[in-house]
Amino acid sequence: MNDNFLHNIESIISGLGYECVHVSIKNDYGKIRLQILIDTLGGINLDDCELVSKRVNKFLDETLDQPGLNKGRYYLEVSSPGIERPLYKLGDYESFSGQEARLRLNTPLEGRKTFTGILAGVRADNVIINCEDGQYSIPFTDIKGANLVYRLEDIKLTKRKLKP
Repeated sequence: MNDNFLHNIESIISGLGYECVHVSIKNDYGKIRLQILIDTLGGINLDDCELVSKRVNKFLDETLDQPGLNKGRYYLEVSSPGIERPLYKLGDYESFSGQEARLRLNTPLEGRKTFTGILAGVRADNVIINCEDGQYSIPFTDIKGANLVYRLEDIKLTKRKLKP
């Protein structure tokens, strides 16, 4: 995916007031899928996805010149990153500092490839994570994938008063 194409999509999304979490092009059984993940502080709903989809589709119809995306031979998927939001950019680790995350590494560090703990920020392109057995400084380039961890017990349930 060329940088100009990605920048244009990110600009459309940010212009609508959303964060562009990730853009990818995937081949699903012979069909090309352009997947876009968006987010905002209040969360994403179907109307948000529809709005972004319409604007990005318009852009693609007018200017499609991206290798791998032939006009009319792809489908567009716009969605929320979900409650176990994937972390793609180094800035994500800083933004979600204090939250629990799971990091999967390309190569083992101290004999393991998965670390689950509380994100403690970023230092010199290293992600700092506090696990039960200590603090680790993991080079961002060694991370194959990462996501926030959702635990039901962390959600505070509140009772709503029903109107008679």
